[in-house]
Amino acid sequence: MEQPPASFPTRWWTRLDDGRIRCDVCPRECSLREGQRGLCFVRAREGDQIVLTTYGRSSGFCVDPIEKKPLNHFLPGTSVLSFGTAGCNLACRFCQNWDISKSRSTDTLADAASPEGIAAAALAQGCASVAFTYNDPVVFLEYAADTADACHAAGLRTVAVSAGYVHEGPRAELFSRIDAANIDLKGFTEDFYRHVCGGHLQPVLDTLEWLVANGVWVEVTTLVVPGHNDSDAELTQLSSWVADHLG
Repeated sequence: MEQPPASFPTRWWTRLDDGRIRCDVCPRECSLREGQRGLCFVRAREGDQIVLTTYGRSSGFCVDPIEKKPLNHFLPGTSVLSFGTAGCNLACRFCQNWDISKSRSTDTLADAASPEGIAAAALAQGCASVAFTYNDPVVFLEYAADTADACHAAGLRTVAVSAGYVHEGPRAELFSRIDAANIDLKGFTEDFYRHVCGGHLQPVLDTLEWLVANGVWVEVTTLVVPGHNDSDAELTQLSSWVADHLG
């Protein structure tokens, strides 16, 4: 297979007056000088632009039941081809996939895979869909978007497993290509998001509402962390918000 590029040009960035370039994919808005990488580690300043350093390379593939994503009510009983890359734009202290999401070595990206190659592999394995998972597809937006287009052209459905921590424009670019999403709503207080996840709550709620408004199938996961996000009051507020806003 043809080797993927070492870096892939992106378009969600702004040149700042002080010479830095700001990445505009997520609310973190990392402002980078030459050679620097964002917190996600995979979007980097290279010359006069921000590039994606993981395009066309995967940390691995697996055929799973769709329920493992977890999606309990989307194409039940079917198989999904799961894949991811490396990096994440949050810093959750309880991360279950930290070896992938916080990898600082591209050696973990052992499998070269074009968008069309991924779609072909899913069809060959009898899968009904392809899932962007293991790490957040927001950080490999361009690769995920191109792969989603290739999957739809092949008659496959697309799934995103994401924390939903993304700005409005990139959100629409990625999730308009997604048929179903499982969003990890990690808690329901700003304090939890700031001190345990390294982010903010409101952008995630905005993503959830956007997905529902735009017809994407949505299921929500909350990993309960004892002593941090498991109070009766917080879980009641979370559940009530989901019922009121996501219907």
